[in-house]
Amino acid sequence: MKKYLVTALFGILLTAAAGCGGTQAQEETTEEETAENETAAETTEEKIEEEAVNSLSSEAKSAYHSVLYDVYFNHLFPDGRDYGFLEGADVSENEFAVCDIDQDGSQELLISYTTTDQAVEVVYDFISAFDAVREEFVEYPGVVFYGNGYVRAAWSGNQGLSGESFEPYTLYQYDPESDAYTAAAQVDAWERTVSETDSAGNAFPEEVDVSGAGMVYYITPEGEEIGEPVDQAEYEEWEASWRGDAEELTVPWMKLTEENMDLVKQ
Repeated sequence: MKKYLVTALFGILLTAAAGCGGTQAQEETTEEETAENETAAETTEEKIEEEAVNSLSSEAKSAYHSVLYDVYFNHLFPDGRDYGFLEGADVSENEFAVCDIDQDGSQELLISYTTTDQAVEVVYDFISAFDAVREEFVEYPGVVFYGNGYVRAAWSGNQGLSGESFEPYTLYQYDPESDAYTAAAQVDAWERTVSETDSAGNAFPEEVDVSGAGMVYYITPEGEEIGEPVDQAEYEEWEASWRGDAEELTVPWMKLTEENMDLVKQ
């Protein structure tokens, strides 16, 4: 009986030890798989970037490379725009991409410039007739592009009543005729837990919050005054009306390094 208990106990200890060893191995395997997935994703993005660059004309390559060169070495953008540069910052922390972001059949140059107090995300298009680039879009970084031509640009430094659960944004729409993005609407919200009253002392519009979500939304078409708030269900219906089944576009961002810049002119 004692021999059986000792054997059983020894077996349990071995199982426990194997279990611990298995957990560590699983963690290592997970880390390796994560690293492999990240490497694969980076390789895919580089391939997408390479294909996009290869489709550019030599003139477009030269123009885009010149833009990147000026941003990297002089911190200046086309037309002499100066968004500043933080002293001691690493310029290679900024990012760029070459892709057909507006789905018009040609490749645009995107730059996400964050080493400054005036962070921007800019889209440039090459105009062959003028052998020059043209600014197609500019906003605060973190823009979301959709496959149907809409763009969701979060507001910078939001200090309103929307709280942490909702990020106010400007909705843009691509216009094929002007080959540019135009603002379509401003979207804000009021979360009741943030404040029971607004800056004017008005109480939270409980009668509007039919869904009981504790949140109402303000959808303001471009050029109009802020109107009455709407319920969450109405906001979601409006959001679905412009987004439809469109998915977010993946931007193949690359660090703004000399090596990566040289890929554009090759």
